[in-house]
Amino acid sequence: RRVREAVVSTQSTGERDSLFIQQKMESETSQKLVYENEELRKQHALLNSRHESMVRSLRAETKIKMDLFSALGDARRQTEELSHKFEQKHKEHELLKQRFAEAMAVSTFPTSSFVTSTTASDTFYSANGF
Repeated sequence: RRVREAVVSTQSTGERDSLFIQQKMESETSQKLVYENEELRKQHALLNSRHESMVRSLRAETKIKMDLFSALGDARRQTEELSHKFEQKHKEHELLKQRFAEAMAVSTFPTSSFVTSTTASDTFYSANGF
């Protein structure tokens, strides 16, 4: 420090002013860099926070979508099962209608069929083994 003071005391006023201005500019530049560095750190932290929030939201959205597609698959399987059961019941119904028609065609009803206790349904059931 004494060496510097000695150098400063031997310098002219113009040189001292120039050195002072240079030191002041370096100090201001340094302060400005520190401030910018802090601002960048804050922005970085904010961006990291937003990124993490978006990642959490995306994970939640993906989970919901997966659950929905799973439910859709289940609904499709149930629809196919019900459709198959419906087709079976429809075929069974058509077969019963055909048997009933055949039984009615084969059956002979006496002219007094409405007076007796035998009905067309009794004839159908007895003809089909019920």
